[in-house]
Amino acid sequence: MKIDSSSKALAAYSAQPRPAKPENSAAAGKSRPAGESVAINPLASQLQAAEKAAKSEPAFDAAKVESIRNAISSGQYQIKPEAIADSLISSAQELLARE
Repeated sequence: MKIDSSSKALAAYSAQPRPAKPENSAAAGKSRPAGESVAINPLASQLQAAEKAAKSEPAFDAAKVESIRNAISSGQYQIKPEAIADSLISSAQELLARE
């Protein structure tokens, strides 16, 4: 006896429309009680507010960039190595304190 290995029967079965499964039938018949409410995590609200604020503000201050560019090209921009070094040391100390 030879067994047909083609998938004709399987293809015919899968082509038939399937009845829609009812969504949780026990929950579908019930309605929510009047006093029930849903609370969202406060962190989610804060993240959403921060995202809106970030989208409303420009990524950088174009006027400040232009003024620094003009100061550099005219030779008036002064670099303060002490302030840069102090900021780098402060950042390094903060990073080391986290570990």
